[in-house]
Amino acid sequence: MMELIAFSTPNLFFDRLHKDPAEPGEELWFIFKGSQLLVHENAAEPFQPKNPLLIRSFYMGKFKQSHLHVGELSPSAPLPAGSVWKDLRTLYGKMDEALFGLAGRAVQLVIWDQNHQFCGQCGNKMIDSPKERAKECPICNILAFPKVAPVVMALIQRGDEILLARSPGFPPGVYSVLAGFVNPAETLEQCLKREVLEEVGLEVEDLKYFGSQSWPFPNSLLVAFTCQWKSGEIVMDPVEIEDAQWFKKENLPPLPSYMSLARLMIDKSL
Repeated sequence: MMELIAFSTPNLFFDRLHKDPAEPGEELWFIFKGSQLLVHENAAEPFQPKNPLLIRSFYMGKFKQSHLHVGELSPSAPLPAGSVWKDLRTLYGKMDEALFGLAGRAVQLVIWDQNHQFCGQCGNKMIDSPKERAKECPICNILAFPKVAPVVMALIQRGDEILLARSPGFPPGVYSVLAGFVNPAETLEQCLKREVLEEVGLEVEDLKYFGSQSWPFPNSLLVAFTCQWKSGEIVMDPVEIEDAQWFKKENLPPLPSYMSLARLMIDKSL
């Protein structure tokens, strides 16, 4: 199976909480505004401003000979000359593959930091744990780790057909595979069968793991399976599904971006 690299952390990356001052290496910053990355105006690479006015920043680790830092630019700070804000999705295929994967990690960490400034139990100000990548409440000792939300994806096959559907939030005309978040105390296989039954009224069997992909919008881990139609006719959930149909290779509708695991699944199935 083809390996999907988009948003994957490179193998030579080492997560570290603190930088060793004596360790040599270049400094590389990923600076964000929301999920937009600050990049060079004429090149798809992270822009490195001098003395940026940041409202949060932290050390992420080391990749090869570079020390990696994450920051969020203050809303009051002017846009540095020669730079531009770009949504990560628009940089796919343009930015260096390793940097693209590291940027996907960085944006998830900065959003996690934004959303965990205060304890959800007592409301006290959270602090950075000195031992691990976590926020810690100094009053009730609750730890908040970076959130990862597992999502199961299902490509259903029936003979030479595959089932594709579109949600109301999809771009016009685009169809994709079914997907849904895993519930507490639910296995991946249970989630897949439940989601398929809820969304299109079908029963499936012969589940086979296909692959996974980090999807930092904002913090999902996509886990994909292929499966076979077992029984039932399409009955759509009117809230979740706008349309669902069986498609053959010769009559496929518009499909998701090539950067997505869903697209890889579809391309490999036909």
